[in-house]
Formats: sequence, structure tokens, C-alpha cells
Amino acid sequence: MKRKYAAIAGAILLAFCLGLAFWFMHSRTPATPVKEKGPVIAYADVEHIMMSHPAYSQYHHLELEYNAMVAQYQFEQWNYSHQAALQGKAERDFSVTDALSTAALNQELQARVAIKQNELNAGLEQKYQELLQTKKQEQPELSAADNLKIVNLRLKLETMVLSKDERQAAQEELQALLRKGSHNQAMDEATIAEVKAAMAPEKEKAQKELEAYALQVKNELQARQQKNQSVFQQQLGELNKRPEPAVWNKEWKDKLEQKEKEMNEQKEKILADIREKAASVAQEQGIDLILSNYEGVGTARDVTDDIIVKLV
Repeated sequence: MKRKYAAIAGAILLAFCLGLAFWFMHSRTPATPVKEKGPVIAYADVEHIMMSHPAYSQYHHLELEYNAMVAQYQFEQWNYSHQAALQGKAERDFSVTDALSTAALNQELQARVAIKQNELNAGLEQKYQELLQTKKQEQPELSAADNLKIVNLRLKLETMVLSKDERQAAQEELQALLRKGSHNQAMDEATIAEVKAAMAPEKEKAQKELEAYALQVKNELQARQQKNQSVFQQQLGELNKRPEPAVWNKEWKDKLEQKEKEMNEQKEKILADIREKAASVAQEQGIDLILSNYEGVGTARDVTDDIIVKLV
């Protein structure tokens, strides 16, 4: 009986020692970590998806129109500034040219009036000489014989020995001839005064003709200058055919903003559709996050084509 109890006690002790040894060994062995499942990430090429969208052609058309409008605005802005610069330069150049033209026209006026004045003076001088010669022909003059007699009588009185009666007779004859010459001289002075009086109306007529000619030439030259100024004003008007800068800029700003608004609205419609299709792909494939630019470490699924398929 005692042997039986001893065997049972030994078996219990052995089982306890084995259990203790197993626990000790198990406590020293490291536990294997449990791996937790992380978020599922994918990526998509949004630009490629957008270009594959059925409505992209409409957006692209709006984008081209907007870019063309921007280019046109920049060109017209340059042209606007260029025309303003040309207008300023033209006005400065014409101001100088007009001043030079005025001086040249004044010189031309003076030269043409001087030529006309010389012509009229020459005509007056010719008429004066004609009248003077006519008056002289109407008056008696000392003949050549009378002049010769005067010379001979003076020589006779100075060189010859004459009696008192002869000397007296010679002196009386000489005085008579000299009085005749003095009378002619007085008549010449009166004739000149008479001719001058006759020429007074002619001089007045010539003066009025000269004044009328000067006015005619002046009007002609002024008309020429006004024509040049009119042509310049027309050319300047062409350069000045542009709206006020503030108005012009506002018109362009409004047009560009309207076109940009249309383009952004179309783009937003496309992106909204893409987001909707991407959400559908994520739900079907158990994806937690779809990135448009993925630069992380590891691998991510490319769902670009999956989204494009749903857009068609």
C-alpha cells in the first residue's frame, strides 16, 4: 500500500517538474508579432484621365480660345502703346515741320511780291520816260546852230579885239541865246513836274495791283499750308482711333474673365465626373486612398485605366 502511494506521489512530482520546465522554456521564447493590415493606396494619372474624358475636347477648345485671346490682347496692347508713341512723335515732328513750312512760305511770299514789285516799277519807269519824251518833243529847244553860235560868241568876246558897238552887239546876241536856253531849262523842270503829276494815278494803280497780288499769293500759300495741316490731321485721326485706356483695358478684362470662367466651369465638370468614377473604382477594389502624385516608398496600384474605362 505504501509503495502504491509513493508511485503516485512520484508521478505527480514529475508532471509538475515537466510543466515547470515547459513554462520556463516558453517564457524565454520571443512571441511572434501580429501584423496589422495598413490602408490600401493607389494612384492615377489625372492629366491622362482628363484628356481621355469625352468632354475634354470642349474644354480644350475653350482653352485654345482663351490662349488666343490672351495673345491677341498682348498684341493689341503693344499696338496700342505703339500707336500712342507714333502719335506723340508725329505731333512733335509736325510741329517742327509746320514751323519750318511757315517760315518757307513767308519767304516765298516776300520773294514773289518783290518780283511783282520790280515788274510794276519797270512798267512805271517805262511809261514815265515815254511821257517825258513826249513833253520834251512838244517844247522848243536850242538847235545845234544856236549852241555853236553861243560857243563862237564867247570865243569872239574873249579873244578878239572888238569895238564898243561890236562888243555890245555880240553880248546882246549871246544873252538872247542864253535866255532862250534858260527858258528851256525852266520848261524842262515844269515838264518833269507835269509828268510826275500825270504818273500819280498810275503809281496808285500799281500800288493797289501790288497789294492785291500780295493778298492773292498769301491766300494761296495759306491754302497750301492748311491742306498740309488737314492731311496731317486726317493721318493723326487714324492713329487716334482707339478707345480710352481704362475703357479698353476693362473691355479686355471682362472678355478674358468670361472666357476663363467658361473654361474653369467645363474643367470642374470633368474633374467632378473623374472624382465620381474614381470613388466607384476605389469602392469596387477596396482602395482606401487614390493619389494623383504618388512618391511614397513601396508599391501602389495604378488605377488610371480603370477610371478611364468608367468614363467611356
